[in-house]
Amino acid sequence: MSTNNVTISLAQYCEMTVSGIIAPDDRDPNKLVLTTPDGCQFRAAPLGDVSISEGSRQWRVIPIMQTDGNITRLQIVEEQFHGTLERDRFVCVGSTNQVSRKHNIVSLKIERPGEATIRPTLFEPPLPVKSGQLWQFVAQRVGMTLTIVAAAQLDGQEVTESSVKSLPSVAPKTVYNPRNLDRDRKTEITPIAVSALNLELCERDWELSLTRVKEPTWEWEAQSLVPTELRARVQVNARTKVARVYAYPHQSKYVSAKSSVWAEREEVTTDEGDKYLDRLIVTPLGAARGIGASCFRVQIGPYEIVMDAGTRPKGSDPLPAFELLERPNLILITHAHLDHIGALPIFHRDFPDVPMICTYGTREIAHVMLTDGLKVQAAQQRQGNEDFGQVFSADDLDRTLFTLQTQPVGVDFSPLPGLTVRFIHAGHIVGAACIYMQYGNRSLLYTGDYNTTSSRTAEGLKLADLPQADILITESTYGADTHPSRRSQESDLIKAIVEVVGNGGNVLIPAFALGRAQEIILAIRTSALFHSVNVPVYIDGLVREVTDLFQTQLELLPAAVQNFAKTQSPFFSEKSSPRIISIASPKERPLAIAHPSVIIASSGMLTGGASIGYAKILLERENAAVFISGYTDEESPGRFLQSLEPGSEIELDGTALTVRAKIQRFNLSAHADRVGITQVIHRVNPQHLILIHGSKSALHELSRAGDLRDKYWIHIPEVGDTITFGQAPEHLSKAQVARVDAGQEFDIEIEAEFDGAWLRIADSVLEDPRWQHLAATGLLSAKWTKGGLMLKPASHKSFAVDSAILSGMDCCAVCEFFDGYLCRGEESPLYKRDVDPTAKCPVFVHQVVAVESMANGEEYLAEPLIEEIDLDEDEDE
Repeated sequence: MSTNNVTISLAQYCEMTVSGIIAPDDRDPNKLVLTTPDGCQFRAAPLGDVSISEGSRQWRVIPIMQTDGNITRLQIVEEQFHGTLERDRFVCVGSTNQVSRKHNIVSLKIERPGEATIRPTLFEPPLPVKSGQLWQFVAQRVGMTLTIVAAAQLDGQEVTESSVKSLPSVAPKTVYNPRNLDRDRKTEITPIAVSALNLELCERDWELSLTRVKEPTWEWEAQSLVPTELRARVQVNARTKVARVYAYPHQSKYVSAKSSVWAEREEVTTDEGDKYLDRLIVTPLGAARGIGASCFRVQIGPYEIVMDAGTRPKGSDPLPAFELLERPNLILITHAHLDHIGALPIFHRDFPDVPMICTYGTREIAHVMLTDGLKVQAAQQRQGNEDFGQVFSADDLDRTLFTLQTQPVGVDFSPLPGLTVRFIHAGHIVGAACIYMQYGNRSLLYTGDYNTTSSRTAEGLKLADLPQADILITESTYGADTHPSRRSQESDLIKAIVEVVGNGGNVLIPAFALGRAQEIILAIRTSALFHSVNVPVYIDGLVREVTDLFQTQLELLPAAVQNFAKTQSPFFSEKSSPRIISIASPKERPLAIAHPSVIIASSGMLTGGASIGYAKILLERENAAVFISGYTDEESPGRFLQSLEPGSEIELDGTALTVRAKIQRFNLSAHADRVGITQVIHRVNPQHLILIHGSKSALHELSRAGDLRDKYWIHIPEVGDTITFGQAPEHLSKAQVARVDAGQEFDIEIEAEFDGAWLRIADSVLEDPRWQHLAATGLLSAKWTKGGLMLKPASHKSFAVDSAILSGMDCCAVCEFFDGYLCRGEESPLYKRDVDPTAKCPVFVHQVVAVESMANGEEYLAEPLIEEIDLDEDEDE
């Protein structure tokens, strides 16, 4: 090694290695995305003529960063060729530009001779670091940021190449630090986790990611750095120093005995395999013709897959029809609402060897939601409520949460040989995902719950993210409704709150604990109008626990919330304006309503929880208000309350109450409305459309929306019904079946002549009922469009209408109320009658568009263009 002296500037350098897969961006195939094993995605661009290889690789990169420390993109310098993938690490020598103890970051200026200056921002600088010094740092990637693990100051000496120190990395690597972490305890507990991994799985080189700390339990995700790429989860009880390890199964372990023939095959090439290439069968086990206990069995290829395992909120039959399952291979979960995940501990108890997979956000929230479900279950049993039996035990819950696997959103993975699965951001709540799966020639998309409109806590589902699929299973909660503007609803809610509290009253907002409550908190926090009244906001019930989770998992929330959190707490803060105060126990509740205030409490439908206690007092106060913020079940007290007039009576929790408070509903739904649902349907363009998760009226209203019946085979199944790909619903007529089965387009051959044309049409088209309808009268109208010539069946009546229009007379043919056949003018004596297009009545209103359309020549009769259409089957080709 050369030991010649160099200037300080020449000694400055920057080098980073990142492991992951580089592939085209789904949204823009011309751009590249690097996806790391822990699910982080970075925009990537090659620097010069760098060759990009497929598969898991390690890359030498230059990180381009924001001043807040987030990596925005990576410049790919070259591929690193190693026998095994090394840990992601960043090494640099540079001048410290700015040090912030408040945000625990240091920004650097790295001047490289002949190359662009780099200005990275690193987290957790050592205490001796000050601005204007020269330091060498080793950092490790923590999600989208870099955290310093070793450092050496190089000031005060003439820097040579030999003086740049070889700094060891921390082994094993810990890449995530929960907030308020006790570092001394981490140093004490981490070796216990490593020892347990080494003992249980006989591996020695691990990359550890500390993902959860809830005393006394500490939990890591572990990734083996040897070629097997083994994944595991390890938990340590900090109190007892006892550890347990869960190894994520290999693909061969995913396959049950029933389909073990596929365990060691990567390609399906045999006759036995061919019969599975088109196999796709769906059976609802819940949420059919109603809401609750969402669960679906999908038989795709040789596999039996389960999607969701929810419970019903009340009644003696809270579980899905698990008895219809045979030998499931896998269960996938869309999100953490109990009607989609509440029965997962029961499923895991019945099928303990079946892998369970969801997104990271869903697993985090599942800890809170399922734990609360267990508490509610126990409380109902103590009260002797026979509608609530013992659903699952604490041990069932513990085993389920420990072995619940996670996968990133937007990245294909293969949990079973030949099966491709992808989680797609759904926009419903934090962690919610649609599920896409494909095997052989068949594919399916299950939406779970979704929203195409963004909220404060979740960005909306993007239609561009959705692939086409053979079968689409979509929720239909608001299939009969169109939502008003979300922004206007939020504004109206704030105005209504300010009016009540400004007059000395209290406002109770029963809210769904997960998502809705946090949206309302953020709306209040950022409202200038609400700041003018300066009243406290109290948080109670399950809302408090979920908000606690959001407070510590800000990376799950949209960028706007994360940016807001850089200057102040977005949720709980008794020092902010307005004050957001958590109710720690029922004894504190009287204080919350002793003065003007806002209370946000679960449950949103007033079926239980803390909101019931507040409602029993505030409903009888004339200066109070109860504002419903979203969906309420038809039989819930929240729905009944909305229909009552002042002075009416309602019974809550066994107490008769006279309603004197103001009652109002605001639509802050986390579900797509009919417009959003139909957009999703047309984007996915399935052959089979299965409508679920909605009232009967919503399901049937949605099925009649637009041209859905003309394009898709629509199913509204009951629990236990089977929908097999390629088999049309029994209620469809032959014409309806053919309309969908034949597709929307077909090819024809045109033979042009001097004064006309022959259209040569295939035999299969002639058998299509749509063609038979088209050719029934022997008359056609034609219209040139950008895509070609559009033909429509014509009749003598249509020719009469066209002739009347061309005559230029004021007559029924050009009247606004004429629909081509009948009069639709309610004040006309011809209302609902089949009228002569040349007639005219006293209420005639000129239809300007129709006249302009004809005047511009946009539509005309086909006779001058097509003299004869040959329908002789012997001459068709």
